[in-house]
Amino acid sequence: MPQSSRRAVLRATVGAALALAVTAPLTVAAQSSAPVRLVVPYPAGGSVDTLARLLQQPLQAQLQTDVIVENRPGAGGRIAAASLPREAKDGTTVLIAPNALTTLQSVIYADQIDYDVRTDFQPVSRLVSFPIGVSVAADSPILNMDDLKAAMQDNPEMANYGTSGAGGMAHFAGLMLGDAADIDWTHVPFKGGAPLVNDLIGGHIAVGIDTVVDHVEYQRAGKLRILAIFSPERYSLAPNIPTMAEQGVDNVPTVEGWFGAFVPAGTDPAAVDRLDEALAAVVQDPAMQKRLNQLMLDVSYLPHDEFTQLQADELDQWGPVIEESGFKP
Repeated sequence: MPQSSRRAVLRATVGAALALAVTAPLTVAAQSSAPVRLVVPYPAGGSVDTLARLLQQPLQAQLQTDVIVENRPGAGGRIAAASLPREAKDGTTVLIAPNALTTLQSVIYADQIDYDVRTDFQPVSRLVSFPIGVSVAADSPILNMDDLKAAMQDNPEMANYGTSGAGGMAHFAGLMLGDAADIDWTHVPFKGGAPLVNDLIGGHIAVGIDTVVDHVEYQRAGKLRILAIFSPERYSLAPNIPTMAEQGVDNVPTVEGWFGAFVPAGTDPAAVDRLDEALAAVVQDPAMQKRLNQLMLDVSYLPHDEFTQLQADELDQWGPVIEESGFKP
């Protein structure tokens, strides 16, 4: 999405959220004297921060207590993550984080961090998700995954794929796609999604892998073509984009991004249940869903038991992939 359009949508969305009233507060939620802090591990203005600020007012109504958004950036989110286990175990501190932080960085930086997501974090709810896709310029002769495979095999000099940075979901998705489709190519990390899009449109790199959130508006504008997504089913918010399996690449693992809520391990189960129920009510409200969908974020709520299993499964999935890649930060 062009930066000016994205800023306009964010302003309108956050502004509308301030007036959002989500049905009725949870009857089981007693008035609490301590505010709930939503800790965002990145600076203000990003997608995680936007989600937290959308949640703030309706969550306050649900919990019947003050809700504060606190930005705690640094080290790619690991400063906020490292502080979570030291917080009070009463449900008053909630980390809003993507799986790029809780899954990938937990594996990549395992020797450098002093926390273990499996034992130090309690997943509360998965909130939203979004797919990862493979894109080319709109005027590229590569029209589908068969064309992509042939182009990379027949032209080794162009056998590269760009991403918004090393060590992210897209980086390793490209490695797994190379294995699944028998493509021998090289990862080219860019300093963010915008430079990658510019070089894709300009023809300086043939293929880019990134979130559909960052590429779909360029496809709608006729500048990019998203060939496929790393998801088992088509994305409801962009149903015209096929899956890998639909194009014969049926052995590539699912790669999706999500944002979820976490509290320190050992938090009172009643507090976890209370937060989980409140978050479910907020994100499943139709007005909230509409606003999140405008940002290309799909509401994919999971309760804390299912979310805990998903987090464990992803750590099991990504650990071997990262280890076999030999990637070091």
